[in-house]
Amino acid sequence: MKNREAARYARWSAGIAAAIFLVVLGVYLRQREIRGGRTKNVPEVPRSVAQQSAGFTFSKVVGAQKLFTVHASQATEYRAGNRSLLENVSIKIYGAHGHRDDSVRAGECSYEPETGSIRCRGVVQIELRDATARRGEGMQLETSDILFERDSGKVSSEKPVVLRFARGSGTADGILYDPQRENVTLKKNVRMEIEPAGKGRAPALKLSGGALEFRRKENLLELAGPVRAEQGGETLTAGKMKLRLNQKMHPARAVASGNAQIFAGEAKGAGFVKAERVEAEFSAAGAIQKIVAEGDVRGESRTSGKNGAETNVSAQQAEMIWAERDGASEPAEAILRGGVKWSAVAAGVSRNVSTQALLIKFAPVAGKRRVRLAEAETLGPGEVAVSGPNERARVRAAKLTARFDEQNRLTALRGSGGVEMARSDGNEAATQTSTAQSFAAELAGGGEWKTIDERGDVKFAEDGRRATADQAQLSRATHEITLEGAASVEDAAGRLQAHRIRVNETSGEMQANGDVVASYFGKRAAGASMGFAANAVQDLDADVNISADRMIGTGMSKSASGNGYAIFSGHARMWESNGSLEADTIEFWQSEKRAEARGNVRGQFLEMVHGGSLKNEKRGTKTAPMVWKVDATQADYWSDTGKMEWTGGVNASSAEGEISSKSLELLFAKGADGKECLQRATARGGVRIEQNGRVGTAERGEYVAREGKFVLSGGRPTLADRSGNSTTGHTLTFFLANDTVLVNSAGEAKVESKN
Repeated sequence: MKNREAARYARWSAGIAAAIFLVVLGVYLRQREIRGGRTKNVPEVPRSVAQQSAGFTFSKVVGAQKLFTVHASQATEYRAGNRSLLENVSIKIYGAHGHRDDSVRAGECSYEPETGSIRCRGVVQIELRDATARRGEGMQLETSDILFERDSGKVSSEKPVVLRFARGSGTADGILYDPQRENVTLKKNVRMEIEPAGKGRAPALKLSGGALEFRRKENLLELAGPVRAEQGGETLTAGKMKLRLNQKMHPARAVASGNAQIFAGEAKGAGFVKAERVEAEFSAAGAIQKIVAEGDVRGESRTSGKNGAETNVSAQQAEMIWAERDGASEPAEAILRGGVKWSAVAAGVSRNVSTQALLIKFAPVAGKRRVRLAEAETLGPGEVAVSGPNERARVRAAKLTARFDEQNRLTALRGSGGVEMARSDGNEAATQTSTAQSFAAELAGGGEWKTIDERGDVKFAEDGRRATADQAQLSRATHEITLEGAASVEDAAGRLQAHRIRVNETSGEMQANGDVVASYFGKRAAGASMGFAANAVQDLDADVNISADRMIGTGMSKSASGNGYAIFSGHARMWESNGSLEADTIEFWQSEKRAEARGNVRGQFLEMVHGGSLKNEKRGTKTAPMVWKVDATQADYWSDTGKMEWTGGVNASSAEGEISSKSLELLFAKGADGKECLQRATARGGVRIEQNGRVGTAERGEYVAREGKFVLSGGRPTLADRSGNSTTGHTLTFFLANDTVLVNSAGEAKVESKN
């Protein structure tokens, strides 16, 4: 059994060996046939060809570093011209440190061994990328007719170039690539477009220039002019520009110089900014984040339509911060520095700002892809001037803040730190100036002031008038000025002081509350505009003062001229050097030149100096002016005649005597010292006079200060002394100096004297 199996295995092995032999023999014969056929079909080498090879490779090595390698799939060497034709050429460039992975590919190139130059005349593909980058992350260029220099490794062409990189593309005429410097130069007519990264809607950045140099070590594009950059509605032009790219070849920073200008335009408006230098920074997505303009910065914007406006600005530097909204960039704020001047004209109203530094904030317009001016703030001392058909104003302060509405109209203005303001209503109106520590104003859409609030050591001045207070408010709607806290109003006529003073500039009405004190400067009050009470006392030479709890009156307006009035109420008191008057209420009428005191009226006056009293004469002392004190229910005073009439039960007294009556008329005139003094007193109705122990009664009593005498008349004039003696007559006249009594009975005079 075992012998049969061994024989069977031997037969199988012999058959397999024979089969293998036949297969090998067939393959061998077939290969000979193929080789024979090839040999038969290969043409003869032309006489001009010196040598052909199936491959060509050349490398340049410096030290241990391979700089580049040239490889071709086939090389043909020609006898004439000492040149070679390379097919399917690939040039790999590694850089001085081996960190590059650049390549140049062409279908057919000529090679000159003596110079080492390679010229490729067909389409040439150039790829520039880092050795660590993935394929497609670098820059791809396509051109034709290039020259590769063996010694320098430079690649150049004068033909049109098309370039592509991540989210970007471009064209140019002519190229030079220097692998040693790692720079790529596009020689003429450069056009580039860079798409934003991310999913936002930021528009592409379009660049054009006369030439471009790509400094790969710095990832920097340097454009020679004239340069033009466009993104969305903004266009930048300049003499030259540098654009730094990030590692993903997206814009990171751009610097334009040489008469740089940014222009923005849309259907309803346009604007531009000019500067010697403009720098822009971009986000990773390619959107603008910041623009800085330097050197004689000037800008202008115009809007059309119903709310059209024109804005101009100038400074030494302008920095604009951009914010992303809905995938696009828009201005958020701007900072202007160095001799800043900003002006805007809209609807016939001009606004001007000057300062050394200005911060401007923008806000998006609801429902629209644009922004509006929201706020402007000086970062140091500044001035704002507003001029319109109805009002002119100028405000200076250590810091100013302005707010604007959706039509870019000024609606609010704030100031702090030594505020100075000047304003007037209309071109011919008097200018009102003021100073304060802080200032706040609200404005109407037309540019007119609605309200003004000033605080901290407020001082006003207008047309000869002055005012001070801790706080002041002005309202255009009510045409009122309200002063609070140690308030004072003053002009050539006088001064009004109170805790709170309110003045209506149209009607001239004034109201004062809390410790009111009004002072009038005698003759200086004549014809003065503030004289709400001054006209009632302006014929006096002496200063006059009035105090009360409250006061209302007129006099701060031309419309009140000739018809002014004033009412002082609540502990009212009027005084000057020769007298005083107290009452519950003291009221003045300018047209009548009259003053009226009502309720608990009390007065005190100096009389004219006369020959002297009996008492002083006996003592041999010098006569001095006497003081008269008067009490009544009401007192009226006429300044043009110097007459004062007391009514409602009068009591008058002095050191010489007392008078009581239903009414008392006092006449004042200048005394020997030039001051207004009591000249004559006339009592009527139930007259009673007490003097030096004597009592006189009559219906009428008259006192002549200069002569020092009393005259009783009317009814039954009677004069009685302490001893019970009495004298009657048609009139009784007695003298203070010597107690002499003159009795007149129906025309006959009789003199009586009592020692």
